[in-house]
Amino acid sequence: MGVMIPLALQRWSPWRGPDHAIADHTRQFLDAPSTDGKLRVLGLGSSLLWAATPPAQAQVALPGIDWMRMTKPGTGMGYLVPSLGIIDRHPPDILVIDENLLLPDQNNVIMDELRQDLILASKGLAFQLTGNVQLAPRQAYVALLDQREPFECATFPAHTQRRETLKNAANLQLVFNNAAINRQLTEHLQRLAQRGVRIVLLELRRSELVEQTTATEKQRWLSRLQKALPPGRHIRYLSSPIYVQQNLHCDGSHLNAAGARLFAPWWQAQLQQLRDER
Repeated sequence: MGVMIPLALQRWSPWRGPDHAIADHTRQFLDAPSTDGKLRVLGLGSSLLWAATPPAQAQVALPGIDWMRMTKPGTGMGYLVPSLGIIDRHPPDILVIDENLLLPDQNNVIMDELRQDLILASKGLAFQLTGNVQLAPRQAYVALLDQREPFECATFPAHTQRRETLKNAANLQLVFNNAAINRQLTEHLQRLAQRGVRIVLLELRRSELVEQTTATEKQRWLSRLQKALPPGRHIRYLSSPIYVQQNLHCDGSHLNAAGARLFAPWWQAQLQQLRDER
């Protein structure tokens, strides 16, 4: 915890301006000229999407498709909000929204972000010790960590894995029960759909145990969401597979490297189907 305190002070210090790296990265992607009429697909998501599409797979070349995703820790839109303004001015052909972004922000987002700061701090230790500027962390690296590094799985001893997974599931039950619909975001997505942007609401399913435990509360929330943002010609709901294999998730929610390898061909097939439906 002693290490976390200076990291927290650095993150919220008054001299640190807002980090617009995500919006700038989104702008670069959407401003670039389309090559050979490729379908341009932008994904915005939580750490679930980060874990499912690590950098090596997130930027995979697909025939006829330009695909990029930007993610943030935890639920809620958070610092992805500025990207919506970029999307308004330069809309993609398809906008993929991880459904976790439509849930309210949670307090654990702070700890998730600090955990990633700690990873960066350790990676920048050589720069601090040697003063070699070539080892200095790149500016705005924190916000773009998901583009450059794989998601860091939380690890638990085998005897505590199930307990932590059930604790995660119990927390999710409360989140789904108490979650208000983000009307501002759903109305924004409806306006984009009316302009011809295809919206894909992506449900990234967790482990079978978590999905079974949260099924009732999650379905109620999804029903409320679909009333606020009805599926239609330009709005589609898509659910990822539930994998029955064991040990594909870090914590019952995030896919580990083996899970991401299983997810990759399914997601590539979905993107190709979206291209064919154009």
